[in-house]
Amino acid sequence: MRKTKICILCLLCLTTLLLFSSQLPLASANTECPCDDLDDCVEWVSEGSVSVKWGQVETIEINGESYTFRADDFDESLDAALISIERDGVVRKEFLFLTGSYDKQWLEWNNEVKVEISGISVDGYKTPSASLKLYSRGRPELEIEFDASSETVDGVDVSSEQYAPGEEKKIDVTVTNTGDAWIENVILKIDTDEMKVRSKEDFEYRDGILKENLGCLEVGDSVEMNFTVVAPEWDGVISPYDLTYYVNATAGGYDIKDGYFDASDSISFECTDPELKVTMEIVNEEINMSTWYVKQLDKSTSTSASIDFEIRGADEYSFLRTRVFNLGLYAIDDMDVQFSVIPDDLVISEIYESGDYSSMAPDGQYYIGQKLVSIAPGKYTFDKVVVTANFFGENLIWSSGSESLTVHGPHIVVAKKLVKDGSDYRVSLDLSNDGDRASWINLTDFIPDKVNYVSGSLEKSLKGSDLPLSEWDLSTTVVNGTQMVSVKGVLLPPGSTLSMSYEFSSDEAPNLPAAVCEFKSIWDYEGEAQSSYYVDGAEVKQYWKPMNGGWVTESNITENAVVPVVVESEHEVIDVSEETTDDDLYSTDDELPDTSDVVLEVETESSTSFLSKILSPISSIFDKVQQFVSNIFRGALSGIASVFSMAENSAIAAVENYLYAVVIGIALVVFLVVYTLISK
Repeated sequence: MRKTKICILCLLCLTTLLLFSSQLPLASANTECPCDDLDDCVEWVSEGSVSVKWGQVETIEINGESYTFRADDFDESLDAALISIERDGVVRKEFLFLTGSYDKQWLEWNNEVKVEISGISVDGYKTPSASLKLYSRGRPELEIEFDASSETVDGVDVSSEQYAPGEEKKIDVTVTNTGDAWIENVILKIDTDEMKVRSKEDFEYRDGILKENLGCLEVGDSVEMNFTVVAPEWDGVISPYDLTYYVNATAGGYDIKDGYFDASDSISFECTDPELKVTMEIVNEEINMSTWYVKQLDKSTSTSASIDFEIRGADEYSFLRTRVFNLGLYAIDDMDVQFSVIPDDLVISEIYESGDYSSMAPDGQYYIGQKLVSIAPGKYTFDKVVVTANFFGENLIWSSGSESLTVHGPHIVVAKKLVKDGSDYRVSLDLSNDGDRASWINLTDFIPDKVNYVSGSLEKSLKGSDLPLSEWDLSTTVVNGTQMVSVKGVLLPPGSTLSMSYEFSSDEAPNLPAAVCEFKSIWDYEGEAQSSYYVDGAEVKQYWKPMNGGWVTESNITENAVVPVVVESEHEVIDVSEETTDDDLYSTDDELPDTSDVVLEVETESSTSFLSKILSPISSIFDKVQQFVSNIFRGALSGIASVFSMAENSAIAAVENYLYAVVIGIALVVFLVVYTLISK
């Protein structure tokens, strides 16, 4: 029984010893090179040759040391020579033979330099010379090379020279003997500095240092090892540009004469650059003009009241969509966005907005969708959206592409000009279609009863015009002394112009109303164009401003806007500026182009936009669901955030296009996904 206990105890001790020894990677087994005899295992490297004449010396520097070679004597048959080597005052000499055993053909100096006789010759004076081949002892040389992995983290490409905070980086290290002799007991040490070791693989890890004995490396041998580190998390305070992480490596070993040779190298990792993606797109790049109207919405509270509006009846419209995505790994604050300027003849009827562009977390995004309706046809250009940010002293800029929108339709312009000649006046009416679609027109103008109309002057002006008089549906009617001139049912093609005029006499500068032209295109787009009107003979221009109430005068837009009438006798300017109104707040340019394409109707209704009621809760719901799922699963489902962002964008797009069934479908899918995840 006692012997059994002793045997068991011995087995336990032996097992413990074996386990302990297995954890000693620096043990001497298999770490030394097999051939370590200086007499037989020195690896010689050629240093060229030299010819030494009898009685003369040649001094050669080898491996930083000066050696003097001399041929002291030759035998009569010129088959051997007495060669001496001197270094630092110490001389060694020996007869070297051209024939015989090889060990008689060379001599060496302390296993550092080897001399081999290769021939003996004589010159014209019968003076012999010995040809010597020179060799030096080969030295090992270590070279360290790093190679790091490239990753894609949350959609961001992280190169082999970059890191992602809190993410893994696999590093390969290769140690190669590029010298001319073997090296043994090569110890490789790697300091990962602030990067934490996730996987040490075949290394020993102790006191923050990875260590491995690579053993013996013959000439040209390489050993490749790898390990995995994790970059520190970003604290959000220190600039990532100041956070460069290093991995340092040293490798050293011993040669055949126990000389120590080592090498070192390092690899550094820098942060990825912040990256935003800025996009702008036009949905419906070509549309037709449509007849729309403005409905006022009374928004009142207990403390304030304001008037908002909705645009109704716009059958064709475009969407200008602007998105800013944070594709980088860092939050970006103090962003500034220069949005594309909306042209004057386009109106934003609805706005859909999600997110905040002033500060954006990783994977964050900002979206704004603007529903556009047109006041006038034409081609409109939207300049690129530019986003700038100062990221810890680095001025960064991103931009989108530019876009364009084409609006088709007629653009009817009515010009009414008054020319004075003494007490006689002539009024010319010019109708032009500056659009790209034809339109039927009905023109009406009134001649006040206070002036004396020259009978037949209107018909006379139509003779010889591009449109034969027979095709003019012309009528003149007198009501209470006021004469009404009307032209009906004339088709005005794109780019065409029709003109007519009439004359009257008056002792006073006349007041003339605006000429009115009703038009209608083939798509039931219809509206009314008005000309200037005259007060005391002075022209007052009108502009189509549907958001300001319809046709407004220049005095409603800019102060003291007076256009003098063109006269033939004497020039006079009559100030017809009116009192400044609230419309002055909408002033843009001193002179605006005539626009005349939209019928304006104003209604009053105490309600809010139906679409506005839907959009805001959608963004809120998706944000809450995304936060809920993230709190439950933490980092386990890194792709959930991007999936919910895609679902949110799809829902917003569906609302913009009145696809409410799609919104409901998306909501059901999101609900099922969340339910499935929670149930697991």
